[in-house]
Amino acid sequence: MRTGTAVLVLAVALLAAGLGGGALWSYTALTQREIRLAELSLEVTRLRAALALLEEERQSLEDRLGPLELERDAAREALAQQRKIMEETMVPREIGGHADFPIHRGMAQAGDTLASFAAREETSVSVLKALNPWVDESKPFAAYQTLWLPRRP
Repeated sequence: MRTGTAVLVLAVALLAAGLGGGALWSYTALTQREIRLAELSLEVTRLRAALALLEEERQSLEDRLGPLELERDAAREALAQQRKIMEETMVPREIGGHADFPIHRGMAQAGDTLASFAAREETSVSVLKALNPWVDESKPFAAYQTLWLPRRP
C-alpha cells in the first residue's frame, strides 16, 4: 500500500504543480492583458482628443467656406457681366483713314549683297537683317528682289 500511497501523493503533487503553473500562467496572461488594455485606453483617449481637434478645424473651415462661396459667386457674376460688355462693345469696325508704317519696300539689283544694298539705301546691315530675317547674307540677291527698308525722314 505504500506504493499506492506514494503514487497517490505523487499524483496529487503533480496535479498541484499543474494547477499552480496554470494559475501562474493565467495570472501573467491577465496582467499582460490589463497592461495592454491600459495602453489601448490611453490611445483611445489620445485619438478622441485628436478627433475633437479635427472636428474644431472642420467647423472652422466650414465657417470660412460660406463667405468664400459668396465671394466666388459674386466674382463669377462680375465676370459674366464683363464678358457681356466685351461682346457688346468689341464689335469689329473698319478704320477709316490712311495707315502710316515706318517702312517701305526696296528692290535689289542683280548681284547686290546685303552690305552693298544697305550702303546704297543708307541703312545698316543689322537693320536690314531685323526687317528681313529670312535673308541669307552669304548669297547675292536676284534682280528685283524686294526687301523691307526703314523709311527715311
